[in-house]
Amino acid sequence: MTDFAIHTAPFSVLVTNHSNKLTAALAELYPAELITNPNPQLIYDFCLHVQRKWAGWGRPFHVSSGDQHFRMTDSAQLVPVFEWGVNWCVASYQHQFLAIHAAVLERGGKALIMPAPPGSGKSTLCAVLMQEGWRLLSDEMCLVDLTSGAIVPYVRPVSLKNQSLALLQGRYPQAQIRQITSGTTKGTVGYMLPSTLSWSGMQQTATAAWVIFPQYNAAQQQLTLSKVSQADAFMHLANNSFNYAVLAEQGFHSLSRLTQQVDAYRLEYACIEQALSELNKLC
Repeated sequence: MTDFAIHTAPFSVLVTNHSNKLTAALAELYPAELITNPNPQLIYDFCLHVQRKWAGWGRPFHVSSGDQHFRMTDSAQLVPVFEWGVNWCVASYQHQFLAIHAAVLERGGKALIMPAPPGSGKSTLCAVLMQEGWRLLSDEMCLVDLTSGAIVPYVRPVSLKNQSLALLQGRYPQAQIRQITSGTTKGTVGYMLPSTLSWSGMQQTATAAWVIFPQYNAAQQQLTLSKVSQADAFMHLANNSFNYAVLAEQGFHSLSRLTQQVDAYRLEYACIEQALSELNKLC
């Protein structure tokens, strides 16, 4: 067993692990100081178990948290399943922040929030903006401080899928995209390392300024950017939140404050260059 802990502020995860391959793979994705041996004196936010279901080296792994099953996987797909498992823990079990399924980046102290369902191009656009100098807070999880309303970073590698991998590799050959895995339930998945600016700012909050609801559409003739009303923005953000209902009154007040302090837009695009140009003008 090669148990370890991974500390990506604001959360720490204890991992009960039966795979040396997973340990080596994560060392390619995270700074060495964020992966440590377990410390029995620490209280961890989450615990993930990565265990062989049956004896034998060719047998699949069971990924779970406590007695809650997450997924079975073979060794070749352990990295994406582990990353998805961490997302699952945060989405399901933490309620100290309002959590919204969104990419978040910062420039000049102001946060751009991009909530969107899978297939919208959210992570691709997020990766492009990071490569263009924005600071990554998260490609998956917008965490809102319930007291101050500040946007709290949760910096981890950016998950890219299928055509996005080739697009980013072609556009930014210097970008570090690692642990590319084919044949997953989401197709081919790879991980772009956060920029040095993003890792160094992982404790630095930002003030929400813009909400963009992106939608990639290959058939889109012309980019469209349309204003979204405060009421519609509230509803869309609530629908994309993992724990708005659980937080009840706290969630309502936190989301109300957020929608009052941002300008919200819907962005539909086919050309990443046009989308980037429009966002640079807007933000």
